[in-house]
Amino acid sequence: MSNKVTFGLKNVHYSVATPNEDDSWDFGTPKKLNGAQELSAEVIAGKTDVYADDKIIATLASSSGSNITLKLTELDDDFKVDVLGFAKDSNGNLVEVINHRTKTFALGYEIQGDAKSRRIWYFLCTASPISDNTKTKAESIEPNEVSIDITARSIEVGNYSVIRTIAKYGDTNYSSFFTQVPELPVIGV
Repeated sequence: MSNKVTFGLKNVHYSVATPNEDDSWDFGTPKKLNGAQELSAEVIAGKTDVYADDKIIATLASSSGSNITLKLTELDDDFKVDVLGFAKDSNGNLVEVINHRTKTFALGYEIQGDAKSRRIWYFLCTASPISDNTKTKAESIEPNEVSIDITARSIEVGNYSVIRTIAKYGDTNYSSFFTQVPELPVIGV
């Protein structure tokens, strides 16, 4: 049965990625990001038409990653420290450090549908610094939201450049998809 519709966003997780000297990556234990409201992913792509004999003889297409926007009700302090380079001071205060290095991470989430309930890991992500937005209460209260701009790039898996993996309900790794470190796919076996 194929999905006719998709809806919902839940089980958003991140896993800090650490580079190794051999250009491979190790992924940390996934942590949950609560309060996910919306996620959009736009492919970073291009195409070139090749002309000869007064016509298009080929179209070359490329993809170099995705630009992702994730909207949350609030951003967890753990994510700020683990990924964005914030620090905790001796009083337990959260301190934004300007000369930090943001860390690479994997981003996972689940969308639902009529059959698949897909779970997705983007492997190598980098987040831009976040901005604060808030507004006063009026006759009605409108909740604040935090928006994170994320760039997902490819990772090498054998002879393939891979950006993400998608599991559907019934796949062998489905139940452990967010409880174990993200696994790179084994392709062509």
